[in-house]
Amino acid sequence: MRDLYQILGIRRAAVRDEIQKAYRRKAKSSHPDAGGSVEAFGELSTAYAVLADPDRRSRYDRTGEIDLPRFNNLDASAVEIIAHKLGLIIHAEQDVTSMDIAALIEQAVRDDIEQRKAGISSLERAIARTARLRDRVRRKAKGEDNMLAKVLDWHESTARSNIQKNEESVRSMERALEILRDYSFADEFATATVDNVSGALNDALKALDELAVMLNSVQPGPEVILGEPSPSAFG
Repeated sequence: MRDLYQILGIRRAAVRDEIQKAYRRKAKSSHPDAGGSVEAFGELSTAYAVLADPDRRSRYDRTGEIDLPRFNNLDASAVEIIAHKLGLIIHAEQDVTSMDIAALIEQAVRDDIEQRKAGISSLERAIARTARLRDRVRRKAKGEDNMLAKVLDWHESTARSNIQKNEESVRSMERALEILRDYSFADEFATATVDNVSGALNDALKALDELAVMLNSVQPGPEVILGEPSPSAFG
């Protein structure tokens, strides 16, 4: 990778505000959504992530080593959830100057959590009903496989798999709520213009894009259709 200061087009003695302004200026043209390449934006995001952090910048200046933050799969899924909610707000074409964006995202995530938990409870009740039917089913002819019992076993297995996926989704959403506690849009919105607010939201979404770039390959968050069966009861 080229010199990080050259990538941002700044002097080595640049202060944080200069680094941030340089990144925002270059991000407008290098972002893939603006016609730039993934490679160029990834390089720019790496330069900003290192030089905007005092500890990472100091290490880079001393050794030339690039120390990027490490994210686990849970954080990656949580960031994707926040990015999705932010994207819905950005593209809603509504006046957001009077909105508390952080509160809106938090409420949307909490609603999703409640929906997932309700789905888990429904699936657990279905498993209990399946078990009762499994105990009752008998084949009249002896010496052959109990096909209905296999079908019931498949239903139970599918329900347990969906419970696990829903539980993973809940953990990712709860992590997203923890991340959101460190951010607020409310103070800026009190006096911001519509253009400034739109710019701030786009900056926030681009910041989340940076995290995805640094993850290299972000695992998608669990997406579950409650009660969705697998292809075959016997496959």
